[in-house]
Amino acid sequence: MADIQSEYYRYLFNCSSFAIIGTDCQGIIINWNQQAENLFHRPSSEMLSHHIEQIVPEPRRTLLHRALQRAVINRQVADFEIDYQDINDQKLTLAIVITPVLDDKNEILGLAAWIRDISNRKKLEQQLLQTEKVASLGTLASGVAHHFNNIIGGVATFVDFALTSQNPDATQRALKMTASAAERIGDITESLLTFAEKDARQFDLADITEVVLTFSHLVEKPLAEKNIKLEIHLQAVPIFEVPGTRMHQILGNLLDNAECAMCDGGTVKISLERQKNEIILKFSDTGCGIHHSDLTRIFDPFFTTRGTLYGGNQSSAGLGLSVVHGAVRELGGSIYATSQLNSGTTFIISFPINNNPPTQNPDTSETEDNT
Repeated sequence: MADIQSEYYRYLFNCSSFAIIGTDCQGIIINWNQQAENLFHRPSSEMLSHHIEQIVPEPRRTLLHRALQRAVINRQVADFEIDYQDINDQKLTLAIVITPVLDDKNEILGLAAWIRDISNRKKLEQQLLQTEKVASLGTLASGVAHHFNNIIGGVATFVDFALTSQNPDATQRALKMTASAAERIGDITESLLTFAEKDARQFDLADITEVVLTFSHLVEKPLAEKNIKLEIHLQAVPIFEVPGTRMHQILGNLLDNAECAMCDGGTVKISLERQKNEIILKFSDTGCGIHHSDLTRIFDPFFTTRGTLYGGNQSSAGLGLSVVHGAVRELGGSIYATSQLNSGTTFIISFPINNNPPTQNPDTSETEDNT
């Protein structure tokens, strides 16, 4: 019976659609399944006894080691993404989930890395972001059309009256109205052209610390009315410029998610700190939490447990966290979540400092602002 079970688990391991890599607690590879061979084009004989960092590009190895440490010390699942170029020079995006392997006594035996190619999902995220931009463009076009219609409608009325009455004074007023309307249309058009010619990422840049403080001041009062306390913990970090509007969108979507998880009130904590060569932003709530089985899916487009189609009672399409994930990646960062049922959820966003040349903040003392 034991031999049959062993054979079954061997087939299960090798037939998985995930690349599964087993390591010891130091990250040394001891198992390498068939899908790992297919994905990385390396046989198990070549990879056994080597460190798992060999499959991770150099810029992301710090993130890998942090994930390994989290799994060993805290017994927590950790996930992140890497850009990988295979032997055919094809660029892939891989999602890696590091899980501790525990025995019946909760003693750690080693680690397992579950890896899948999410390149198609990333393309969908980009399409979602593009759709969002198109929607914004539609709103802009609608506003412009509304202004132009009002201006031209007023001119047409005066001109029609002047032509009908043949009154010189009315004609004079119609001409003045037409000149004024033409000037207003010219101003609007010039503003649109100026906006189109500039790179929004340039004039919208703001220091990440400033963005967090501004966001907290904007939402503090509305949260208090919902019996939600806001706590801000900021350590001194190098000046790190991010697109302000994009960063506000990220924080706003995370806050929407937190509010839905705290219907009866609670606490939202936002912290900012530096860890080695990364700036870490943490966004936590004390809400209902996320089930362990859902953690690896929360960034998938259209995945939701709140929408009516999925057993929830809210009109959620499941795009909020997907947009957050795409926006963070667009800014060169990474994001993952930890959660416990009935104890809350924490989203950890990390930005590598070397992607944004730091300028040392003159105030290097640690600050903390509890709101």
